[in-house]
Amino acid sequence: MSKVLIVGAGIGGLTLAAGLKQRGLDVTVVERAPAFKPVGAGISLQPNATAVLLALDIPLSEAAAAVMGPASFTDAAGRAFMNADASELVTEEAPAWNVHRADLHRALLEACGERSGAARGGAVTLRLGTAVASLEERGDEVAVTFEDGSAGAWSLVIGADGLSSTVREALLGDAGPRVRYSGQTCWRFAASTSVTRESSVEIWAPGKRAGLIQLSEGRIYCYLVASAPEGTPGPGSNEVAMLREQFGWMNPDLETLLSELTPETVVHHGDLCDLDGATWGRGRVVLMGDAAHAVQPNMGQGAAMAIEDAGALTLLITEHLSEPSGLVSAFQSAREARVREVWGLSWRIGQVAHWENPLARAVRNLALRSMPTSMMLKKAAESWQPGIDIARSLRA
Repeated sequence: MSKVLIVGAGIGGLTLAAGLKQRGLDVTVVERAPAFKPVGAGISLQPNATAVLLALDIPLSEAAAAVMGPASFTDAAGRAFMNADASELVTEEAPAWNVHRADLHRALLEACGERSGAARGGAVTLRLGTAVASLEERGDEVAVTFEDGSAGAWSLVIGADGLSSTVREALLGDAGPRVRYSGQTCWRFAASTSVTRESSVEIWAPGKRAGLIQLSEGRIYCYLVASAPEGTPGPGSNEVAMLREQFGWMNPDLETLLSELTPETVVHHGDLCDLDGATWGRGRVVLMGDAAHAVQPNMGQGAAMAIEDAGALTLLITEHLSEPSGLVSAFQSAREARVREVWGLSWRIGQVAHWENPLARAVRNLALRSMPTSMMLKKAAESWQPGIDIARSLRA
């Protein structure tokens, strides 16, 4: 098996492409977008994700990566009910970074270029502006037709094309998992500001959340979440004046940040959705990341699951070069329990955070305040270990 097609040039797809190139494979990456633009907001890369990236020789510059410091969770009155500082668990092998998505995407593209893995003979071909229309497994190849009318055949096809995956649809149709709305809608942006934070903060209010995360170069990543009917994003739904009214009262730094936004600030508004189950592919077609098991962003682990998938698939594809028929089963065995745990906990956190009943919120906050710091650190270390284990296998 020497030809691999990856559909989707997001974080998971490009991480996998870089890993396979590093191991001497020829990879074609197809992306629906006609061009790569410096868009997106922020992302927190916890040690399970950074360990895999570094093991695949995908570094981030000091100018792009801000060290993830302490974090606190407060109510709208500023009373903290949980503080977390896992800096003592962070290592050179597995750091913790806050980055702008555009900076991460740029690093991944560089890793797929000539700088990374060239001595080992692998190559990555990027093809923009088209998506999969149909696919069919024929013997030892998968025949793929694209929306622009072109076609080709590959030894293996990886669907890394997100929540609304065309690969999943072409492979499974109505038999695949369904997109599930969380009951919450979210605004995200990154902006230069006079606000400087030494720690991240997430504020919980009845039916609302807001988060502030310090990025590099004087930027803040902000996310705003509200309970809302499905389908609220639309024309005018990301107007700054509306965001100030709905969220500015929750935190002084947030109020300042929203008051400093300029018309050039791009605010992304979308409903928070996941899949109501996981699916891993069939035959020579493998699904990964959000295409396989989209999770809610409430643990900061959505992109990390795609990065872990990419690391695991780099190892498994290398092992199944001569006969990929067992690849899907091996991938599911390696990842299903891990993903299911993150998927379930991420959903529950999002629901609990938006409780509106005063008594329930008081009991929740008291329980979180009572949790020993040692227990929080232990749970954090346990949650990162699977990614660190993948990274160590990659290095070995």
